[in-house]
Amino acid sequence: MPFLGIEIALPRLPASHYTAHMKESEGLYRFSRFLKKALIGFTLVILALVVFGYLFFMRHVDAPKAWAAAERELQGGMLHFGETIDRKARVFMRRPTDYYRGANGMLYATNERLIFIGIAPGDKFEDDDSPPIVISREFPNDTSLILEPERLFFLTAKGVRVGHPTAQPIELATIRGQGPALDSLVEHVNAIHEAQRREAARERRIRAAAAAMIRQPLYYTVKRGDALSLIARKFDATPEEIQKWNNLQGNLIKIGQRLLVKPEKK
Repeated sequence: MPFLGIEIALPRLPASHYTAHMKESEGLYRFSRFLKKALIGFTLVILALVVFGYLFFMRHVDAPKAWAAAERELQGGMLHFGETIDRKARVFMRRPTDYYRGANGMLYATNERLIFIGIAPGDKFEDDDSPPIVISREFPNDTSLILEPERLFFLTAKGVRVGHPTAQPIELATIRGQGPALDSLVEHVNAIHEAQRREAARERRIRAAAAAMIRQPLYYTVKRGDALSLIARKFDATPEEIQKWNNLQGNLIKIGQRLLVKPEKK
């Protein structure tokens, strides 16, 4: 090869080197194709298993029967004495142990608790006469209760997240047409809690004002017939203390004189 008038001879690689390089490239190409086919095949197998599980194992709990069973369970002794039902809604939940099968049931808001009662889904191998498995979850109905309306299960259902510091949170969704009942329950409970928080804040302000008033100094204006000993007894003090607080010399006081009868509390 000429370069600036100088003939340069480049070394030639042996043919075996090019052959080895081509074999290596071909091996990588075949491996990548095999890997792609393996991933596609694995994905198809997973999808087939999911479809097979859905068609073979999936068994929806009959919703009306589940609602009736929840009512019987609640009225069968679950309510406390004096406990009343304020709102209720038809909902369902999905437990990880149930694959993706829903447990239909009822959500009750009482004056004491939030209660979910549902019937766990069965499977194809289960006898139709088998007794239903009841799922029950309870949350104290106080200001620590959290009800957050959200779209659940990959945004396929309208529902609510229920949480409380003393219990494990759950997600409850509602079927088509039952959304207003769930909305009413959530709004009712949250409105009560908001009113309770406002009342608690008002009571805190009243207690703080009373405490501040108690700490304030108290004065008394001497009237006709008053004596130092009588004034001290009236305000649960001693004559010596009133003398000290007012820099008095002796027990002599005058009508209209303003005396400190309770000093400021630190």
